[in-house]
Amino acid sequence: MNFVTALVMMSTITVSSGEPTDYTTAYNNAMKGDQPLLVLVTAEWCPPCQSLKRNTLPKLLKNKSLKNFQFAMVDLDRESKIARQLIEHRPVPQFILFEKRDGKWTKKHLVGFQSVANVESFLQPSVVRVAQQKLAKNNK
Repeated sequence: MNFVTALVMMSTITVSSGEPTDYTTAYNNAMKGDQPLLVLVTAEWCPPCQSLKRNTLPKLLKNKSLKNFQFAMVDLDRESKIARQLIEHRPVPQFILFEKRDGKWTKKHLVGFQSVANVESFLQPSVVRVAQQKLAKNNK
């Protein structure tokens, strides 16, 4: 399947709104469904985190770039235990992408302040993979 076919396919799939939710809800929804889980870990005291939340995140939401993901935001100070498990000694801000491949969950990290284009590039292979899986499932 080519990229255009994948995009057309994604437009017909029922997906989340892309708006952030709490980690537990997003995690549970990802486990029950077939959408990848995307987590953004930030901190109030972190200037790059605040810049990402003020600049990059609103544009990603406006572009609907996160609609194909269960998306959660985790604050390093308020949810310290889960945040530290997620970031694995890496700095914040950090996007963590969990996706199911061949029945197993994989994990990728995107660390530091990111542009909209960088985040979309990070997510694009997952968007295409989910579209391909949906297409294969529908053709059975």
